[in-house]
Amino acid sequence: MIPEFGKDKFQCPHCNTLATQEWFNSYNASSAVTKIFNHIFLDYRQGVESYVQNYISIFLKNTNRNFQQVFTKYIPTGFALATCSSCQNFTLWVDEKIVYPKKTTVLPPNDDLDEDIKALYIEASSILIDSPKGSTALLRLALQKLLKQIGGNGKNINNDIKDLVADNLSPQMQKALDLLRVVGNNAVHPGQIDLDDNIEIARKLFDILNYIAYELITKPKELESLYSDLIPLETQEHIKQRDKHK
Repeated sequence: MIPEFGKDKFQCPHCNTLATQEWFNSYNASSAVTKIFNHIFLDYRQGVESYVQNYISIFLKNTNRNFQQVFTKYIPTGFALATCSSCQNFTLWVDEKIVYPKKTTVLPPNDDLDEDIKALYIEASSILIDSPKGSTALLRLALQKLLKQIGGNGKNINNDIKDLVADNLSPQMQKALDLLRVVGNNAVHPGQIDLDDNIEIARKLFDILNYIAYELITKPKELESLYSDLIPLETQEHIKQRDKHK
């Protein structure tokens, strides 16, 4: 759940925890400050005589009323802070858009991706909030390089997917590849999908790229490693001889 203005809970970009957020803005600023003010006097009142308590109560009542009327004038209407209940760090918002920290929460790139693909993935995540379209365009380039990593030509994504389909690629994987290809094309060229302000669509594409990498790179790699570790070399040779006579 990416950070969204006004939401009571989202994934904190500092600690990556899905946590409750306490908002401070021009609408609740005065009440938040007067609560602190009252709390300070609560500690103070414990050490004074009872006959003084009434005067303090009147003072606080008048102060709260006057303060709430004046204080909101000093808080810009477009300014807001959300404090994470998990790590106590804050996100800063201006005009309902997050301006600090300039990052969002996406999973890290698959470890089995080539380093240049990981770099594109990380660069795409760094601009996701400011430019979902630019982020998606970088993911499209990452996909092109991923297809080259698994043996494709790497020049035309559509042709590389076509070759994989001819090699009995699963329908689910074909949809994942074309989803990233088509949406990525719309980020580079005008199309029917509007990515200008749609962070959520762009964010999901990071998961799609990792899914593709896991299915096409990680799983075959793990299977090959398990096969080599568990099947004796002599048996592996028998299997090769068996398959030659098919």
